[in-house]
Amino acid sequence: MKLAVLMACYNRRAKTVECLQHLAIAARQAGVECQLFLFDDGSTDGTAEAVQALVPDAVILRGDGSYFWNRSMNRAFDAALQVGFPAYVWLNDDTMLQQDAFNLLLSARDSAAPDEAIVVGAVSDPETGKTTYGGARYVSPRFRPFLCVMVHPELLPQDVDVVNGNVVLVPDGIARRLGNLDPAFEHGMGDTDYSMRARKLGIRILLTAGYVGVCSRNSLKGTHRDKAAPLPLRIRQIFSRKGLPWRSWLTMCWRHGGVLWPVHFMWGYAKVILGRA
Repeated sequence: MKLAVLMACYNRRAKTVECLQHLAIAARQAGVECQLFLFDDGSTDGTAEAVQALVPDAVILRGDGSYFWNRSMNRAFDAALQVGFPAYVWLNDDTMLQQDAFNLLLSARDSAAPDEAIVVGAVSDPETGKTTYGGARYVSPRFRPFLCVMVHPELLPQDVDVVNGNVVLVPDGIARRLGNLDPAFEHGMGDTDYSMRARKLGIRILLTAGYVGVCSRNSLKGTHRDKAAPLPLRIRQIFSRKGLPWRSWLTMCWRHGGVLWPVHFMWGYAKVILGRA
């Protein structure tokens, strides 16, 4: 089986190369072939060149530094869809796959009917072993549509509602039905939107029965969620592309927030000002 692997990168050459080395080991372990589609968003540290040397047949697309994660992944996904593969694997370059990663992803996929489910890989912290990324479930979808709780892997795949985009397998039939990541989202939120659109169409999302890789949780220091940071900095950060940029957040709330979407939109910013985030 030949799978498309979609990645975005920016100035993390050593980490990106390490990620690809782990990818190669996991692919060999599962007996699958991977075609890499990498979107390099203007790296100046030689990331693209290092990837090309390591993976000569990689399809490398280039940006100017303005694409960030979601729009970079959208471009990589689009290029892969034009070729066509049995499935498409999203992979963050800071996530190091374990040897049995593809076995776990494909096993979860095979536990459902063909083209019935997206599979999200559970990811743990390399030091503590605790879950850092993966799948989550809604707490109160009617009244709190954006509040989810992380689900930890168990012995069998589990249904979840939302994915983190670190490691995600999308079968071709679902990709053709659901489409690409929406470039309306500048950096984050694209993976959440993809999940929510999938669930509205009745597409299942399965969490792997075990961890597929390791990745440390992103630090909150200096972000809008850093309660130790001065309020003016937090306000500035929440409107940045890595916070809640208003166009992206407006799209998310209007699309998935129900009749109370204006309340959810305003609360996203108000809770920072009030010290609730």
